[in-house]
Amino acid sequence: MAELRFHLLGPLRVWLRETEIKISSDKQRAVLALLLLKAGTPVRRQEIIDAVWGDDAPDSVINLVQTYVGRLRRRIDPGDAARSGSSWLTGLGAAYAIRPDRCDADLAAFRAAVASARQAGSPHESLQLMLDGLKLWQGPCLSDLDHVLKGHPWVRAVDQERINVLLEAARTALRLGLATEVLPQLRAVAEAEPLNEAVQSWLVLALAASGAQAEALAEYDAARARLADELGIDPGPQLRAAHMQVLRQEAAPPSYDAAPATGTLRPSLLPAGIGDFTGREKLVEHLCATLTGRAGEPLPVTLITGQAGVGKTTLAVHVAHRMSEAFPDGQLYADLRATEASPADPARVLSRFLRALGVHASAIPEDIDERVDLYRSQLAGRRVLVVLDDAAGQSHVRRLLPGSPTCSVIVTSRCRQSGRPGARTVDLDVLTPGEAGNMLAAIVGEARCRAEPGAAAELVRLCGGLPLGVRAAGTRLATRPHWTLGHFAERFSDGGLDELVLKDLDVRATLAVGYRRSSDAARRAFRLLGVLDLPSFSACTAASTLDTSPDLAEELIDALTDERLLEVAGTDAGGRTRYRFHELVRLYARERAAEEETETSVRTVVTRTLATLLALSQEADGHLPGSAYTPVRGRAPRWPQPGPTHEWLIDNPVAWFDSERAALVAAVRQAAATGQAELAWELAASLLNAAVRRGFWNELEESHRVALMACRCTDNRLGEAVMMRGLAELEHTLGHHTACADALRAAHTIFADLRLPAPATEALARLRALRQATPPAPHVPALRRSTV
Repeated sequence: MAELRFHLLGPLRVWLRETEIKISSDKQRAVLALLLLKAGTPVRRQEIIDAVWGDDAPDSVINLVQTYVGRLRRRIDPGDAARSGSSWLTGLGAAYAIRPDRCDADLAAFRAAVASARQAGSPHESLQLMLDGLKLWQGPCLSDLDHVLKGHPWVRAVDQERINVLLEAARTALRLGLATEVLPQLRAVAEAEPLNEAVQSWLVLALAASGAQAEALAEYDAARARLADELGIDPGPQLRAAHMQVLRQEAAPPSYDAAPATGTLRPSLLPAGIGDFTGREKLVEHLCATLTGRAGEPLPVTLITGQAGVGKTTLAVHVAHRMSEAFPDGQLYADLRATEASPADPARVLSRFLRALGVHASAIPEDIDERVDLYRSQLAGRRVLVVLDDAAGQSHVRRLLPGSPTCSVIVTSRCRQSGRPGARTVDLDVLTPGEAGNMLAAIVGEARCRAEPGAAAELVRLCGGLPLGVRAAGTRLATRPHWTLGHFAERFSDGGLDELVLKDLDVRATLAVGYRRSSDAARRAFRLLGVLDLPSFSACTAASTLDTSPDLAEELIDALTDERLLEVAGTDAGGRTRYRFHELVRLYARERAAEEETETSVRTVVTRTLATLLALSQEADGHLPGSAYTPVRGRAPRWPQPGPTHEWLIDNPVAWFDSERAALVAAVRQAAATGQAELAWELAASLLNAAVRRGFWNELEESHRVALMACRCTDNRLGEAVMMRGLAELEHTLGHHTACADALRAAHTIFADLRLPAPATEALARLRALRQATPPAPHVPALRRSTV
């Protein structure tokens, strides 16, 4: 037993060893009482001021609080070092906290007894532990400070804890035939709570069960009269049901439906899980271990975050069902609807939770802070899992978090800042191709997928592994057994997001939520960046696309990333963060661009972005050490980009090509697709020296063949010659000397016809060198060949 002891279950009393400490000032006692009610948790100075002084606080109230705290330290334990780390009462900036490891309190002992009762091995043991805890009460909480703290939610919440445990004990006692054991406590609380129908109901039942039927009926009549006199109402269904049971002389305790709500119900509010949950096995095991591993944690909170449609809710519900046995006191679930027009009000969610926990509607406070206190008191010492789905942020979930470390919480949100500081965060990614394929097979049937493996793989690719997309596609196929997977894949390629709509399964509607919540500038950035074919891009590239500064472009990208409309693709060789679109999100961005942008503005954006990449790639090409080929320039537009990117590129041209080679190939394809052959071949040509130096042979082949076709379609002979020159280098590397010679001859002829002596001479020299040399074909790893 600690030397310092506090009693607050009744009048406030303090002992230091065997000596009771008297504190005469009511306000000092009230300050101490507030700190004891939240022992172990900091209490802000303003909370003390609001509770003790309210609107009558004098100008010097901050000094008064500091003075009272100092006096409490000196009066209660003169030997304590007020500012030392071992003090029982510590200051934490503008807050104070009592350290429960430095003192004993009857409230902590009561809660410990209740927690033990709920884990007891038998009803008899549980009842005895609850009665032991109830015997610690010497009256209502802080009964001698009612004139100072009257109605304070913290006090009311503790009193409600007593009532809940008492009613739980009453139910257990009546079922065990031990009604007399609980009568003294029922009488005491009924006297303190004369209008509490739940307490009065169980007192009537306990009296009758102990053989005092006449006294039970008299107690009912007295309760009915009080309700009529003071509230002008008749008894509610609980008290009437108890009365009828006594009249009928029914000895059995009432069922949960007929009995007063006691706060001991085992809520189970989880929605049903899905039967075809697929993949994520390791992640599920990790989450289960996280929720039960609570060593050193005040409250385990796990945040599942990710883009729209990635399966956050499905995963959370699946894990919660898996963990039901680990949380025997129940599971609470609330859809906070952050992505809807009217998010859920935490006050209404708290009311729903409290009713599920057994608190009668009439006992639920109107004030939201009082509801929070009652909610946390209900969960104190209980093993309950709380699932808060689709949260908007920390402020949306803060009041819904339990205070007891025996509980655990799962939060799902698109926002990475939901949950609370210190929460474990799981950033949910799309399914792997294998997982997505298994999910599709589970929905449409394995036989159909086995019959068309190529079409099944194509559907998975088109959905980008997004679970909502795969489910929408699979469900449409499941409802149309006469469709082949290949037929639907063709429809999907042509119709886009229109093919992923089936009642509640609507990918477009899901993506639209984040789009609508974004600012006008962010929505415009989303539309314009979405028309690009680049697999990933940096903020500097986005600045060119949006024709703005890199800093503003980064702000807009961050806003889109927060809404999960963009993904972080990693960091490139220059240390720059790169971003990308999920393919279904890109489809939605292009839909919005088609609706809200003109064709001219879209073409201007695409050209400006490609022209920026061309200017940068030619600059990098010019600074490569030991270039193999002399650059040949055309008339394509260039959009120079001064600043840090340009300076870094000059010093690190090889690293720049390492970072941008995939983007350059995509740029060549987009230039060719939009009829800009000049841009296409100049972009492809800028890769040649880097490919020779770094071995980018796949990129060289794809870009050059695409650009070559575009040049031939537009009779762009210079571009054709430059592309043939690059392909000759590829064929030489592959050991295809005949094909290399043919390409060099074609390039030389065109260069000569166009009267470009330098590249013509270079091509002729390489052709002669090829004829003179007869080396064996080098071994080169197999390259993927373009279908172009």
